[in-house]
Parts: sequence; structure tokens; C-alpha cells
Amino acid sequence: MIAASPRLTDVAQAAGVSLATASRALSGRGSVASETRDRVRQAATDLDFHPSVAGQTLRTRSTRMIGFIVPDISSTFYANALKGAQHRLLAAGYQITLMDTDERPDRERSALLALAGRVDGLILCSSAGDQSVVRSIEQRFHLPIVLFDNVLEGVGAGRVTLANEAGIQLLVGHLAEVHGHRRIGYVGGIESETSGAERLAGYQVGMLGNGLPIDERCVRPGDWTETAGRSETAALLQLDDPVSAIVYPCADLALGGLSELRARGVSVPEEVAIVCFDDTDAAPLLDPPLTVLARRDREIGDLAASMVLRALEHTAAAPMDVRIPMELAVRQSCGCGQRAVRQGIAVRTQASGGAGAG
Repeated sequence: MIAASPRLTDVAQAAGVSLATASRALSGRGSVASETRDRVRQAATDLDFHPSVAGQTLRTRSTRMIGFIVPDISSTFYANALKGAQHRLLAAGYQITLMDTDERPDRERSALLALAGRVDGLILCSSAGDQSVVRSIEQRFHLPIVLFDNVLEGVGAGRVTLANEAGIQLLVGHLAEVHGHRRIGYVGGIESETSGAERLAGYQVGMLGNGLPIDERCVRPGDWTETAGRSETAALLQLDDPVSAIVYPCADLALGGLSELRARGVSVPEEVAIVCFDDTDAAPLLDPPLTVLARRDREIGDLAASMVLRALEHTAAAPMDVRIPMELAVRQSCGCGQRAVRQGIAVRTQASGGAGAG
């Protein structure tokens, strides 16, 4: 004979609390003292009690699901951010639903609408950059939406991104102060996106801060692809007064640039030094190993998930803006030798964060 499954009343009795308190403690909704919550959860574990997902959904309208929408999941950055978010959400009893927009605004809108009625919250990296769409979803479905990487001002329960501007300033400063470069080029990045605009601004501030003039011919527009990295690096090499160093705002651009430099027989770092905002698994294995900013991919996903959970727990909480600080990972593409690389040059940007719209 199969034993009857334990019920919520059994958990409440074992923990010495009311049925309502046991329900609040296990659902994570409402105010319950931490000691009481721990006692109820321990009782549930001891009894092998598992609440009915269907019943929870009907009673509380909670799905225990969080949507995760990104422009391109094949990107290492977004895949790692997903891992960070998933780890945090699973620990809190939530599952994650992924949708890839392929960097198309129509697919992003469709993904938002498709998930809005089926999840408790959303984590979004928007490639469309349309505040009105996100705001309408927030208001219509009363969903907490956290934006990461490409943030939209004035919307969302939270916004988290890397310290883009300060990070690029670190790279420019290293080339100028440590290696004495005066003519430093900059390649690519979509300026309509947060990371593109802020990284370009970081280059400009970094140049001026080191007393270096900005030659607009040395600032090459583009997207985030290897193809753009190759073509815009070629344009820099064709200048009458070529650059002696190049800053790349993402890994794919740097890989494309390095390929172009090799194809033209340009020695790195002897003739042209290169540095990159993004780290990758391949960066330390390249010839020469690429000087970068140490990756924070998983951290950004973890923080975005934490912001969603915060918004679900504290519905009246003010939005938060957080910038994740970056740290220089010195290798050899900048011109540092093996000794300097072994010693390391640890320089970190300052984090920023706080309540309220930024």
C-alpha cells in the first residue's frame, strides 16, 4: 500500500505554526520571521513535502518562472550571463525560460508579449532599445523587468551593466601610461546601445585624460562582429599616420582585428599593440595572449536575477542601477613582457549602485 503524501497541514503541525504561516514561509510571499521560515522549511524537508505547482499557480497566480530574453544566445557573454541568472533563480525555487531575439526588434516585442502572461518576472537585454514597449509590458502585466547590458533609462525594476566607460579608460590609460602610446585607435561598437555608447565615451575621456588628441580618423564605426574588426582595422592601417595601438570594445572585434594584422604581416605588439574590453576562453591562448578586462559575465546574470527576486519580494522597492567594476587582466598583446604578466597589474574600476532611476 502506498503511503499518503504529506500535506501542508502536516508541515504546519510539525513546525508548530498555523497553516497560513506555513504557506507564506514555503511560498516566499508575505512577512515571516527568518527563524520561523527556516523551521517550516526544515519540517517540509523532513516530511518530504512538495507543494503542488498547479495549486500554487491557481492560488497565488505565481508560475515560479522567470523569462530571460537576449539578442544572441550563441554569444559567450549571454550564455554565461544565463548561467549566472539560472544558478541564482534555481536556488530561490524558480525556473528560467529562454528566448533569443536574433537582434530583431519584432522578435523582441513578440518574446515580451509571449512570456508576459506566463512568467513572474523578466530579465531582458534589449537590442531594440524601445522604452515604450518595455513600459507597456510593465504596466499591462504588472511584471518586474530587469534590464542588463543594454539598459533603457526610465523603465525597469532594475538595471545592471558593466562599468563600460571606466573599463575602457583603464585600457587607454595602460597603453598611454605604461607603454607610452600617443596615437591610439578605436574600432567598432554600436553607438545606439548602452555598451557601444559608453565604451566609445570611455575611449574619448581616456584619451583626453592622458593629454592625447582625438583624431576622428582613428575612431572607426562598426558593429560587434569579426568582419567589422577586420575591415575597420584595415582602415586604420591605411592612414598616412597609422596608429601604434588599437582598443577593441569586444572580443569578436579584437579577433577580427588580430586576423587582419596577421594577414598584413603586422607584428603584435611590436608594431601595433592591441587591447580588448571583453575576455574570452581563447584570449590567453592567442599569439600573443590578449590583454583584456577580466570577465564578469556570470556576475551580471546573477545580479539581474537577484534584482528580479528583490522586486518580487518587495513590490514597492525603488529601481536600482548597478555598474559592475572591471579589472585589467594584463597579458602580452599590449607589450607587457612575461615578467610583468606574471607579476600582474591589478587595476579595478569603482562600482556604482543605488536606489532610484539613474
